[in-house]
Amino acid sequence: MKKIIILAAALLSAACFNSCKEDEVTAPPIAEPVDLTMTVENTSIVMGDDLVVTFTVEDDASETLNETIEINLSVTENNQDVSTLFKDFPKTVSFEKGESELQLTIPVGTVEGAHSVTLSAESRGYTIAGQPTLLSVADYRYVTVSVKDNTALEVKEGATFVLVASLEVPAEEETVINVAPKAGEENWYKDLPSTLTIAKDATSVESSPVTMVEDEGYNPMDLTLDLTTTSKLYPLANASLVISRLDNNEPLGTQVMDERYLYTDPDEMYVSSGNESAVKEWLSGAGLEENYVVRTVGDAHPDPQGLGLSKWTFFAAYEFHKIKNGTVSDKKSNDNTYTNEWYPACFADQNTQAVETAGACDNAKYAWITDGGYLRMITLHEQCSSARDKKQYDWGTSAFYANKFNSNNQNNHGFKPQNVRIYPGMRIEVRARIRGEKTGMLPGIWFQGNQAQGGTDPWVVWPAYGEIDVMENNTMTNNRNTVEQTFHVGTIKDNVHYNPTTGGVAGFSGIDEYNIYWMEWVDEENVRMGINGQENLAISKSEVEGKGWSWPFTTTVNKEGLHILLTMMFLGKQAPTNPSAYDGITYLTARNTEHDVKTSPIPRMEVDWVRFWIDNTYNCSLSRNTTLFY
Repeated sequence: MKKIIILAAALLSAACFNSCKEDEVTAPPIAEPVDLTMTVENTSIVMGDDLVVTFTVEDDASETLNETIEINLSVTENNQDVSTLFKDFPKTVSFEKGESELQLTIPVGTVEGAHSVTLSAESRGYTIAGQPTLLSVADYRYVTVSVKDNTALEVKEGATFVLVASLEVPAEEETVINVAPKAGEENWYKDLPSTLTIAKDATSVESSPVTMVEDEGYNPMDLTLDLTTTSKLYPLANASLVISRLDNNEPLGTQVMDERYLYTDPDEMYVSSGNESAVKEWLSGAGLEENYVVRTVGDAHPDPQGLGLSKWTFFAAYEFHKIKNGTVSDKKSNDNTYTNEWYPACFADQNTQAVETAGACDNAKYAWITDGGYLRMITLHEQCSSARDKKQYDWGTSAFYANKFNSNNQNNHGFKPQNVRIYPGMRIEVRARIRGEKTGMLPGIWFQGNQAQGGTDPWVVWPAYGEIDVMENNTMTNNRNTVEQTFHVGTIKDNVHYNPTTGGVAGFSGIDEYNIYWMEWVDEENVRMGINGQENLAISKSEVEGKGWSWPFTTTVNKEGLHILLTMMFLGKQAPTNPSAYDGITYLTARNTEHDVKTSPIPRMEVDWVRFWIDNTYNCSLSRNTTLFY
């Protein structure tokens, strides 16, 4: 582009110098950029292999380039240049004018161990789809032994699990892996195989289900499986596998710290009768335990510790089952370079200005339903474009809403994310955990009045329409592992509104693990919220109005009810100042690597389920498509 522009200017200057008429000078047209696509022949390569990268023109109007362009290539690991893994890695290549394809063959150099690297390409003024791409580069092809769909390596007593031995390419020879429990731990397993054999031309093998043996006492422990192989071609990536045995007989903890005050087994999934066969197929294909119960509208809430929960009856749930053409849908990224096949059908993008203060919301890249059946929402330090204002940000993040009914747009009422009316007489529970580097982040679970959508004065302005922060991890505090619960109401006067808060819930410090955060819109005059079995904060109309503020939690003010928000926001509306722990991790790296383990630095909120319960005062005729959500 630059050469053509300079040439046009030079011709025009020469024309004027020779006193030619301006209309006799015709500058060559500036070339129009076209779309390119990068493809990689094999994303798993070892010493002796070649990295084959192909760039093609993908434009309907032009099958070839109309100018010569330069493409800059980089290959990084943990944000560090690792081009030395290849022989003569080309950091700049030319794609010639008139060509429709450019193919590069880059030999792998000397490598020690295994590396997960990111290949990126950019050319000024051109969009290149198919990048960045995640590559595996190693000295050998390693056999990995894991527990299927369980990177946390946690198995409850009485539950089953499946061992998987896998290669990234078809095996050139039969490969046998020996599996032996650590001495003294043999009796904790039933049907544990002594070997796993990957057949020639296969890429993996799965064991039959192995049972973690139950006992009557309380014996949580870490169990070790020792792994060996005689294969020289395919060495083991891990010499042992440590599995945490979780015991069902753990004594109850405090009400604020223990989910079992609400559910005997919080991991148990809810399934609609219409989805049961699809759920069974998904669980079987994923090697997951069939730990579910079929729920119908009107079923009483469990009440294992006698807290009075049975007054609430089941109404709806988002359980995040991984069902194609059901609870998930496809979603294109903001820049149209990536398609998320596991987007939650019950939610929509909360890509508002309040969310996009320091980064763009792109749920297609930064949120997905996992193999284990929960919604993962992450934040990463990488370039991301906004669908709202079309700007580029240095951060990408995730935020969702549901049930944001708009009184001025009746078409809005039929959208999939508009599926449950949140009205008085409803209890909502969200099971979630917050993991990764929390500094600079503000993950939250909120409810807001729908007067925010096309409402009228004075209620349309925040926080007059009402906000309930049922979970907020304010990392401005010293304790990064606790949460705040807060109400926001009232028309702002002199920079002040009414916001009673816990300021950090006393006795709570378990945000890394799943907890149940709940809110009850009891009636037109009372709202309360808590964590697990404990109520932490309540607010009433008489209290608020008695202090001179307005009360928004009525169906007169919020006739369209409330909506729910799940957000990975930025603390203080500023970009985090300490991203070094996860710099260089791209969305593709994050999506192709499970991060159940606590040690993963990626900031994330993981939501297991959202459940809606009602009592006999709730009044709504809204129909629900239960097969879509649970």
